[in-house]
Amino acid sequence: MKRIFFVSYKNMILGCLLYLSCSFVPFIIIKFGNYGRTTNIMIVFFWSLFLIVFGYFSYFDKKIYFNEEGVRYQSLLKKKFIGWHEVQEVGIAIYSPLAGNRTVDFLCISTQQAVTGRMLIVMENHSTYMNYRKSLIPLIKKYWSGEIIK
Repeated sequence: MKRIFFVSYKNMILGCLLYLSCSFVPFIIIKFGNYGRTTNIMIVFFWSLFLIVFGYFSYFDKKIYFNEEGVRYQSLLKKKFIGWHEVQEVGIAIYSPLAGNRTVDFLCISTQQAVTGRMLIVMENHSTYMNYRKSLIPLIKKYWSGEIIK
């Protein structure tokens, strides 16, 4: 069973750098604010807690598992399994929550036809999505013999 993260390692590193740069915010607030010692400690504690929790759920919580039986998506709040015999289509879908703005390409494994190769406004329940990266194509071809739509 091969486990991959929902986002690529490059995105994880960029996210960690973003959170590292954001970790200075409470110290700037403390420096220019006129707060007591207890308030300063609370600001640093809650800001750090927020960054850790938000970073975990943004980058490390969502995992995709591939094996001979199918694809399994797992996060803290949601689990989904799609067997390879159910898969109708695999390809790239463009996620665009705001009409006309291209945001990110997802690799979509769907149990329905005509889902990939178009813009998505909402993630659909009959599909599993993950950030697209070329290294996923050989992994999927190992288990699924159909065409991958680009």
